Amino acid sequence: MNAVLLSEVLKVGLRTRVNENDIVEKVEVAKVIKYLMEGEEGEKLCNNMKELKEDASNAIKEDGSSRKTAISQLALKWRKLV
Repeated sequence: MNAVLLSEVLKVGLRTRVNENDIVEKVEVAKVIKYLMEGEEGEKLCNNMKELKEDASNAIKEDGSSRKTAISQLALKWRKLV
C-alpha cells in the first residue's frame, strides 16, 4: 500500500522488484539508484518531492489549510456542546 501511494499516486518514489524470497537484490538497488541519478524520471521525482514538501509546509502554516480545518473542527465540536 505505501509503495503504491509513493510511486503511483504521489509520484515521489520508485518500486523495486523483489526476488522469489521477497528480497530486493543489490543489482536491483543499483539499477534504481542509477535510474534516479541519471534519468529524466529521477529529476521529475525530485521535483515532485519538492512540491509535496512545499505543500505540506504551507498546510501547517498559521493560515494553512490544516490549521483552518483543525479550527473549524474544534468550532463544530464546541457548537455541539453548547
